[in-house]
Amino acid sequence: MRVAFVTVGDPERRTGGHLYNGIVVSGLRAAGFEVRYVSPCGASPEEQDAEAGDFGRSFDVSGVDVVVVDALARRICGPHLDRWRRPVVVLVHELPSVAGSGGPGEEYFERSLLLGADLFVAVSSDVREILLRRGVPSGRIRVVPPGRDRLSPEKTPESGGPVQVLCVGQWIPRKGILELVGAWRGLGAEGARLVLVGETGADAGYAAAVRRLVDRDGSIRVAGEVSDAVLRRAYAGSDVFALLSRYEGYGMAYAEALCWGLPVVGCRVGPVPEIVGGAGVLVEPGDVDGAREALRVLVRDAGLRHRMSRAARRRARELPSWRDAVDGFVRVLREAAGGG
Repeated sequence: MRVAFVTVGDPERRTGGHLYNGIVVSGLRAAGFEVRYVSPCGASPEEQDAEAGDFGRSFDVSGVDVVVVDALARRICGPHLDRWRRPVVVLVHELPSVAGSGGPGEEYFERSLLLGADLFVAVSSDVREILLRRGVPSGRIRVVPPGRDRLSPEKTPESGGPVQVLCVGQWIPRKGILELVGAWRGLGAEGARLVLVGETGADAGYAAAVRRLVDRDGSIRVAGEVSDAVLRRAYAGSDVFALLSRYEGYGMAYAEALCWGLPVVGCRVGPVPEIVGGAGVLVEPGDVDGAREALRVLVRDAGLRHRMSRAARRRARELPSWRDAVDGFVRVLREAAGGG
């Protein structure tokens, strides 16, 4: 089967969406699919709007059996879906209008996708519910979550030193990095450290606010964007995982942390409670005091950490693998092409 997979932005960025796309595309190719991966412009509304006309004229679907559109490419693809005369599968990591990353006229472009697609892949049950509320018929939605095992641990993690809390997430407002740093700075946990892994340059103003707090606290280390090898070492050397996202389409970092046996401190939002199960402490979004208390308990109580670590590994084994994700995507493509 010949597939065109359209997204926007730099496919090499180490965000959850791009990682998902890359792993699925690699899996499809390994399964014998011919996949043309297309990323015609940057992800911002302004970049998409500037490129939309040229893309509409130049994107060639001849020789393609199915077109997959990442919902983030809604502004560049939405106006053209009805011209392609091919089955269209829309992959929804998140809807920008829900995640707070949309631009002017967002509902028009999202509506174009919702009305023009044949099938939808939602990365979580929570995203499925959002699509249902937007009027998408349940019979057209398939849930294909990310896998848990991209960074499968080779050993049981034991930091062997001061308690280390790891955060893996972009420095953007909805990831709650400022709230986490604020909770940490009032913790007073002598010897413990917080390590921040993730892209720091997506929002300059927000990053500057985080830096102002971080630079005054020697117990916080900013690792920034790192390779998989360095990220594995970070997971292996940590005792707790903390990410206070206010919104997640799925939350791959939570699942990866569970694989490494890390108890989670997070927020009670979207799919996070379902992913974490009983292997963490969840608070309401924006509850800095609650997050501080959750961190304090887990940092100070080694027995609780160990019990929750065992719960984390048990929960991880219940989550889907990347093999499951690729197989699920294969089924959707075959269904869209009329062979499912």
